[in-house]
Order: sequence, then structure tokens, then C-alpha cells
Amino acid sequence: MKKILYLLLAAGLLYACKKDKIGSKPLLSFKSYQPDSITPDTKQFILTMRVEDGDGDIEDSIGVGMLKDSEQAINKDTIWTFFKMPKIGQNRGNSVKADVIMPFGEIDFAAAYNPAPGDSAHYVVFLRDNSGNISDTIATPKFPFRRNR
Repeated sequence: MKKILYLLLAAGLLYACKKDKIGSKPLLSFKSYQPDSITPDTKQFILTMRVEDGDGDIEDSIGVGMLKDSEQAINKDTIWTFFKMPKIGQNRGNSVKADVIMPFGEIDFAAAYNPAPGDSAHYVVFLRDNSGNISDTIATPKFPFRRNR
């Protein structure tokens, strides 16, 4: 009986000490675009990213850069825009899985609009948490610039 009790106690301790699979480095993944392309009439373009963090301190910033296919051959620089993450202090110390919705207004992409057929773009995104941990920089799927709907 004592052996079974010790075995259960050891199993319980191992389970209680199990590390979180997410860890302290934030994870990012692409979720969606709304709408699915940019036209001359587009007023707002929404990028939604999925964020996961093992210790819940993702309140620092998220960096986003738009890369146009037609400019990649001549311009290798990425112009980053940084957004302050919302205050989620009540989740500090707990694992967080959330969607981050980034609305881009017409001013954010009007200069990038190119009516040339076949042009497209994508975003590169990374997240920095309060502890200074930085997620991997990920590239979103391409979206087209369309002349009309």
C-alpha cells in the first residue's frame, strides 16, 4: 500500500512540476485579413494575429511591416510600425491565448496601392513582451491589390 502511495505522490509531483508547453517566448500566428484584398475603395484593412504567451506579460509592443512584391527587388528596407499592446495585467503569470486585431486605415496603405496588375503584399510581424522576450518574426500570406471588386 505504501509503494502505491509513494508512486501516486511521485506522479503527482511530476505532473505539478510539468513545464508549460508555450514557455516564456511569445508565439505568433496569422489568423485572417478583412477584407481579403485592397482596392481603390478600401477604407480599412484589418490584420488579425493569434498570440500565445506562457507567462502572460505580452503588454510591450508588436511590430508590423508591409512588404510589397513590386518593391522587393529595389528596396530591401522594412519600415516598421510599432503598436502598444493593450494592458492585460490581470493575466500576468498565467498563460495567454488571444487574438490581436490591427486595423489599418486608408493612410496606412494608400501610398502602397499600385493599380498594376498582379501586385501584392504581405506583412512581417513580431511581438516583444515585458520581459524582453521576442517572438519569431513571421510573414503573413500575400494579399492582392485589385483595380476593382
